[in-house]
Amino acid sequence: MAILWQFATPKYLIAGNGVGVSLPNYLRKQQVTKVFIVVDSNLIKTNPYAKKIIKKIDVTYKLFDSFSTNPTTEQVNEAVRQYKNFQPDGVVVIGGGSAIDLAKATILTSLNGGVVEDYLSGKKGDKPFPPFVILPTTCGTGSEASPYAVITDPKLKRKRGIENYNFLPLLVIMDTLLLESLDKTMVAATAIDALAHVMESFISRKANEITKSSARGLFIGLRENIENAALYKSKNALGNMLNVAFSSRLLYPRTGLTIAHALSHPLGAHTNIHHGLAVSFFIPVSFEFNYGACKKSMDEALSLLDFKNLKEFVQWFIDFSDDSGIRTAIKIHLSKFDLPIKTMVKDAMESSNIPSNPKMVVQKDLEKIIRDSLKLWGIYAKY
Repeated sequence: MAILWQFATPKYLIAGNGVGVSLPNYLRKQQVTKVFIVVDSNLIKTNPYAKKIIKKIDVTYKLFDSFSTNPTTEQVNEAVRQYKNFQPDGVVVIGGGSAIDLAKATILTSLNGGVVEDYLSGKKGDKPFPPFVILPTTCGTGSEASPYAVITDPKLKRKRGIENYNFLPLLVIMDTLLLESLDKTMVAATAIDALAHVMESFISRKANEITKSSARGLFIGLRENIENAALYKSKNALGNMLNVAFSSRLLYPRTGLTIAHALSHPLGAHTNIHHGLAVSFFIPVSFEFNYGACKKSMDEALSLLDFKNLKEFVQWFIDFSDDSGIRTAIKIHLSKFDLPIKTMVKDAMESSNIPSNPKMVVQKDLEKIIRDSLKLWGIYAKY
């Protein structure tokens, strides 16, 4: 039976060093007079170029920067309150996946009424968005190209998603200069998230030759770009990673991902760990678990990445995690928590990424993957 897939992309894309300062031109073309700006507060403190972009905006604007690395329902509802009071006719996001997802949920809820929890529970909203422009500031999430937003509900301690094709912005501005203030660990973690998106969509049970042919080109040079972006802050590599993050996100709403992402969301909901670190935590063990069920696809992907086999990839991944600070960041963060493993597994089993995982899984499989991952990263206490 044929499967009908809906493909959709942002309407416009502009990319290159320094293109971010052209933002006011696009706002004028759309006749925007009041713009609601969602921006990462840390970015404003550390990246003078981001401040320069905002200063060039010559219409009335309001900044919203009160959100965490895993935006919560409370933060979205506060943004909704401010959005409604301000009544903008345009929205700009300067930030990573957290800022982008919060902005998507904020616009949806503001226009269609209620609170964000309604939409996380399945309520639909079809009112068209005002002109919506995104300037991504990480090289991994790809949320700027996705019809999804993921929000944490602290009361339920769960991350939940919303799908809406209005989430796709009018314009994406990809400017490498916005990534220059990221430290190497955050560049590495977000770049690994992009790698995971390409790999997981390629080995997904729902992948086909259309998605695979699109993904093959993304693998070429990806290993080198990840290393050069994270360890050497190469502008060319950072730009290439922005491209990979954007392009890979166009693929996987159709293919789904795997247990690496299914497990990363409850880990983030219970510990507030950065999403890229959460995905990194699960990649080695989850790939080894899935290998037998997708050997042909994974071998092809690994070959395109210039690895001889899965063992060599895992060793590279661990070495890169040591060199980039990913291992240290994971250990420091997760050592503070007693993970509710059974609850995490129950939540992961309800993920939309379970049906697309190459290998059938049951709860005991996921419990073992969590425990094996804790051992791999050197977190032994309490488990």
